[in-house]
Amino acid sequence: MSKHDPSSHEHEAYKNTGQSNEESGEHAVKPVYLTQGEINALQKAIMFLKFECEETDSLLYAGSPLLNSVLEKVRDAHDYAEYTKDFHSRPNEYAERLMRAKLERSYAEELAPRERTAEQKAEILSSCMYPYPVKS
Repeated sequence: MSKHDPSSHEHEAYKNTGQSNEESGEHAVKPVYLTQGEINALQKAIMFLKFECEETDSLLYAGSPLLNSVLEKVRDAHDYAEYTKDFHSRPNEYAERLMRAKLERSYAEELAPRERTAEQKAEILSSCMYPYPVKS
């Protein structure tokens, strides 16, 4: 393995393995090296989970700030990042209808229904709709 091979144990990502708990926690930054094909696959998988999967359990991940952050990072690293950002800057009516219906089904399926304000519901929808803006 060469020094330029990301899987090499000589690579900088593997140099500091004696990390403190703070450095290895949820907010620790780790370098990850992905091929363009892997970036495409990851982006497609997240978009499928968010906008094509009809299971209401998928909402746990669809609105996740961590997955939205991953989606933003892989989109920024994509070969066609500018095109993708432009495309996602416009509302997607189909995805929004699907997401609204999935959220309503999820609320109806709750064993112990929770009261949510209109503002809370709008925030949940916005998080689930990322990277698309909410139209209405």
